[in-house]
Amino acid sequence: MCGIFAYAGNDNCTKVIIDGLKSLEYRGYDSWGIALRTKDKITLRKNVGKVSEINELESVDADMGIGHTRWATHGNVTVENSHPHSDSEKRVYVVHNGIIENVKELKEYVPGDVFYSKTDTEIIPKLIARFMESSSFPDAVKKVVGMLKGNFAFVAIAKNSEYLIAARNGSPIVAAKHNQNFYISSDLQSLTPYSETALFIDDGELLIYDSQSHAIEFYDFINNKRIQKEAQTYDVNFMNCDRGSYKHFMLKEIFEQPEKLKATFDVNVVNGEIRFHYAIDPSQFKHVQRIVIIACGTSWHAGLVAEYWFESLVKIPVEVEYASEFRYRNPVIDRNTLIIAISQSGETADTIAGIKEAKKNGAQVLSICNVPGSTITRISDATVYTQAGPEIGVASTKAFTTQLEVLFLLTLMIAHYRNKINDTELKNYLDHLVQIPEKMNKVLINTEQIISIMQTHYIVSNALFLGRGVNYPIALEGALKLKEISYIHAEGYPAAEMKHGPIALIDRNMPTVFICIKDHSYDKVLSNIEEVKARDGIVIAVANDEDQRIGELADHVVFIPETIVELSPFLTVVPLQLLAYHIADKRGCNIDKPRNLAKSVTVE
Repeated sequence: MCGIFAYAGNDNCTKVIIDGLKSLEYRGYDSWGIALRTKDKITLRKNVGKVSEINELESVDADMGIGHTRWATHGNVTVENSHPHSDSEKRVYVVHNGIIENVKELKEYVPGDVFYSKTDTEIIPKLIARFMESSSFPDAVKKVVGMLKGNFAFVAIAKNSEYLIAARNGSPIVAAKHNQNFYISSDLQSLTPYSETALFIDDGELLIYDSQSHAIEFYDFINNKRIQKEAQTYDVNFMNCDRGSYKHFMLKEIFEQPEKLKATFDVNVVNGEIRFHYAIDPSQFKHVQRIVIIACGTSWHAGLVAEYWFESLVKIPVEVEYASEFRYRNPVIDRNTLIIAISQSGETADTIAGIKEAKKNGAQVLSICNVPGSTITRISDATVYTQAGPEIGVASTKAFTTQLEVLFLLTLMIAHYRNKINDTELKNYLDHLVQIPEKMNKVLINTEQIISIMQTHYIVSNALFLGRGVNYPIALEGALKLKEISYIHAEGYPAAEMKHGPIALIDRNMPTVFICIKDHSYDKVLSNIEEVKARDGIVIAVANDEDQRIGELADHVVFIPETIVELSPFLTVVPLQLLAYHIADKRGCNIDKPRNLAKSVTVE
């Protein structure tokens, strides 16, 4: 969600920044722009559309510049609203992620200034320029950051100034230095071609880089004092990614799931014992009386699946909260509450805010994340990393299933430590879990049925997804995937709830997708299918191999291998991912970068 990339150094500044912005495209955006500083002026270029559509951009002989990809929040998608923004005299230029909440009040400090955009960002360079009338560029920025309310990250440059300045309060931003080249980005991934170390900018901090002396100053603008920071190493190999021969990253990532599940298992299970890679001691959960899972989107669905596991195997009460609502309802939590925060990117603004709220109340926070060095991993008490590798497609797939695997292993660890399951039961669960990648491969190599279903139903406008028990969240996830990438309206429901509203919509034009595996609710789901068929509805079912009864009822069936009920979500979700993908591809949608969506949601 928005991307910032800035550079100061002796390389081709134009190319470095454009390449940086291209590496941030997966985040989602609608316009772009760059401002390049030469000895006597700043050159501005911006436009609506994609950075990748630039065939050739004439290089400016610049030694410093800032770039931005915008995801609209304040103001429509126009050239005027795209970043960078400047003051009226074109002295200061700023790129900004996040939302400034007190723009109206701040405009009182710049009376008479003309605002050329509808954005909240434009107030920042105008304020900096106003304070530069009596202060240096760095001192002016220090004054301005103390006035801003909201979550933000911005980078500023000024005409005739050697400084590149970045500030953060809520939105992610990180820097890196290599020899005499200095980089700032909203995403660690974009810095991997340039450096194996990073300078992490935390909330309430300002970074001031002197491009002449190459000195770096960190400033705490909350407490008004200089601070010391050291560069940190990170896993460069984790960040490497390539689409290979696949048509889209999403398809590649769907097919990568078996190997990523195996990698996550192998890192965290040693000789039949669960030993999380980052040495989480199960004794830290000794006094936990309640678990609260906070997450957004697909990660929230992973939490819902885990709720069934924790309550069934650990016998502990669990609540799964939208992170966006958790912090605003005065949640009742204490030191005996374990908060599990789930985020693919580790930069989800609502989840970060939820973690901070939980920690204020003394709760332990365990995060499950896919990106080392991200904000959530640095503010949590402990982190378990999924081994999904970089996920470029906006619609999450492999991150989801590896989150599920970590959550199931965490469930088993706590259940075993609390003597809710014995050694034999633990081994049995792990034996079944280790078989999941092979069974998932069987689903992936047999997609003809899914493609056939797609050919029949890709033109529909609505769809209903139904499941029960541990597969109810998978119904939600299947509906979300279809919505995200094909733009078909879809809803997920518990199958038994169909009669309480959605049944009114059943007709030949709205297919109903049932997850119908052989569990304790199998017969009841079959009855729900009968209810849909009685109203002339179309039924698509995901069912276990050799299930003849479902074959007699449903219009289409996608068969999956059997496993224990607890682990069935790993297999039932794959046909729904593939169905959404193939429908979206048939409809000609931009699968990896769906409209209006962002991979990393860094604003509330």
